[in-house]
Amino acid sequence: MLKLYFNRRDRIDDFSTLQGRDESIFVFGFNGLDKISYRRELSGEENNLSNVAKLSRNSDKIVLSGAITDNFGIIRKSCLIAENGKLLGISDMNFCLDKAPYSSGTGHRIYQTKTHRIGVLVEDDIFDIDSVKAMAMLSADIIIAITSSEEKAQYSVLVRAYSYLFGLPVVICSSNGIIAGDMKGEICGSSKNDEATVIIPIRKNYRVCQFKKRGLKG
Repeated sequence: MLKLYFNRRDRIDDFSTLQGRDESIFVFGFNGLDKISYRRELSGEENNLSNVAKLSRNSDKIVLSGAITDNFGIIRKSCLIAENGKLLGISDMNFCLDKAPYSSGTGHRIYQTKTHRIGVLVEDDIFDIDSVKAMAMLSADIIIAITSSEEKAQYSVLVRAYSYLFGLPVVICSSNGIIAGDMKGEICGSSKNDEATVIIPIRKNYRVCQFKKRGLKG
């Protein structure tokens, strides 16, 4: 079982509110950080990236947070992930349904942590079945999607379908709710609160599948 803590209210640099929690993963929405300018981070004028790393070190947790990032004029919606005081990486939104003032990224990543392999989706990526399938094929243990939009009616359908079809739990953290699906295709956790804890079963199950394909024998 995997225990996740979601916070859609507090800033990520307020460490005091998170002392003593026993969840393995902390997930913040787009509330946790200001807009991140890579130029200002590199020059030392800002320290948003180090704040995420600090929280992972001080709490001994895996930390994820949504953020708007400015890569020298290229604006993206992104998600940062850190562990043991180290920034493991930044995932950008790759799939955009409508025209928006945000640029798309160039691929998805699976993050190997001390306990699990975590797939990360940002914003509209949750609507791209190919992204979910790719993460499942790369042996992700769980997919965590962070979006700045409000919860949509389709989210419950998507997490149930993806979890069941690809055999891994899928969680969506929106601006006003959390919803999680397990490998049986059931909703195993949901909340509209600003803070919430969700416990998700992650034991891998396998099944043998057979199908016929038209064509000549080899």
